[in-house]
Amino acid sequence: METQATEAASTPDRQRHPLARGFEIITAMVDGGKRTYGVRELGNRLGVSASTAHRLLSDLEELGMVSRTPAGSYRLGMEFLRLAWTTNTRYPLREAASDVLAELTEASGESSFFAIYNDQRREMMFALSVETSHPLRYTVPRGVWLPLHAGASGLAILAFLSPEVQNEIAHAGLDALTTRTVVDPERLAERLAQIRQEGYALSHGERIDGAIAIAAPVLGPGGSVIGDAGVTIPESRFNAATTNEFIALVKQAAERLTHRFTGIESPMGGQ
Repeated sequence: METQATEAASTPDRQRHPLARGFEIITAMVDGGKRTYGVRELGNRLGVSASTAHRLLSDLEELGMVSRTPAGSYRLGMEFLRLAWTTNTRYPLREAASDVLAELTEASGESSFFAIYNDQRREMMFALSVETSHPLRYTVPRGVWLPLHAGASGLAILAFLSPEVQNEIAHAGLDALTTRTVVDPERLAERLAQIRQEGYALSHGERIDGAIAIAAPVLGPGGSVIGDAGVTIPESRFNAATTNEFIALVKQAAERLTHRFTGIESPMGGQ
């Protein structure tokens, strides 16, 4: 209980607003991956008392965003599912990226991906992927929030964030996902400067052992990075002689997506 009180006290006022906490409950239920949640469980996730969580859930229930089961637990409501489905059919990211990734996979012969960045979480998620026909391939974990410092898919985003955000992430404590993951802040800063200059990231087994990835950033409205596009290749099949060809294909795919979202033809350095 002392830990919960400390966390709640350190939370900015805007996040303690009931509206914000309502969104936090919905987010916790979506990201948790479970069908139902108890009141106390959700309260612990938010760092609030069970009574506060119950009041928030009651408000959400009136709106149809959650529903109560006969056992007294809660699940996502039909109104939330309606909104999620409607938004999914209208939101342009998947639709805009699907044909570009299909062409990238066809041209490279390898699996391609489109990842998106969340500024609040300061993490990335694979939103869409097109797999190669090769029997040996890596399948990216779609729908899971992942750190930015490990692997080309994260580094190609991190390198184009503001220096302040880069510095905060680098000094927040970096986990080594593999033995090749860069966790030293100074080495990471040097790596990011190079990626920003060249306009792409290349990694060897830094997020997943045995996987090579090449990624380039995608910009959105306002010129800020919203994600990246890239390919992933099993190390056993990778031919270093094709590196420049793959880099060109990835950067071209990222440029096409950036142009669709912003109208900018070639925004990145090193091109």
